[in-house]
Amino acid sequence: MQQDKELTFVTALVSHSRDQGFQSEEHAHEYYQASLLSAVMQGVYDGTVSIKQLLEHGNFGLGTFNALDGEMIVLDSVAYRLDGDGNASVASDKAMTPYAAVINFEPAVFRSLDRETQKDALEVQLDALAEARNLFYAIRFTGNIKHIKYRNVLRQKKPYKPLLEVVKTQAEFELNNVDGIILGFRCPDYAVGIGVPGYHLHFISGDLSKGGHVLDYTLTSGRIEIDHTSSLHLELPETRSFSDANLSAGASADSILKAESNDT
Repeated sequence: MQQDKELTFVTALVSHSRDQGFQSEEHAHEYYQASLLSAVMQGVYDGTVSIKQLLEHGNFGLGTFNALDGEMIVLDSVAYRLDGDGNASVASDKAMTPYAAVINFEPAVFRSLDRETQKDALEVQLDALAEARNLFYAIRFTGNIKHIKYRNVLRQKKPYKPLLEVVKTQAEFELNNVDGIILGFRCPDYAVGIGVPGYHLHFISGDLSKGGHVLDYTLTSGRIEIDHTSSLHLELPETRSFSDANLSAGASADSILKAESNDT
């Protein structure tokens, strides 16, 4: 890499087809992301974007906090910190994030779920509804969850360990028969290293008291909402740790999926 100033902004528009009924460019809304998942994989955990700045770009999303101090979920323009004990609280506008993705959620697809459905089966259904494999999709489920398993990252100290090392010691939590929201994104396979290829989801309970990074679930009933966008905006850190990180090493699909699923 050259000087850090070259890393300020990258904006990419993913091509889309009006013939398939996708939104026109003048109405496109951005999938906005601070930094790259490949950087987080390599231990770039110092926040560079504030929650206040992040919420200017979207009302829906997920991420983490400075030094990996908890998971993040953004719901209805409020960012919640999901701490190492699995508890949720409203994040300060001044809190910083090293990695987060948001969108102004405008769902175009609505479906009711009226039967027990496990994670893999739901993703098959979602894939059928979100058929444009090369676009970015936002997914939200609201309803009753028979069982959910989730994890939360803990605040790290320098020198930071890579994410694959960090998740080996993270706490996992399980809840049964809980009302809640599961939301997140499906990123295209070619976006590996930018985000998680496939589904990246976070959970918060209906009373907004508990939540974390989703590992597994079985849903009972509820409502599914889906949005999509053809517009991708990346804001890259102008920091030495980002500039020096081996982002190619952090962009392995296998290692990212291991970190996200805790299958280490």
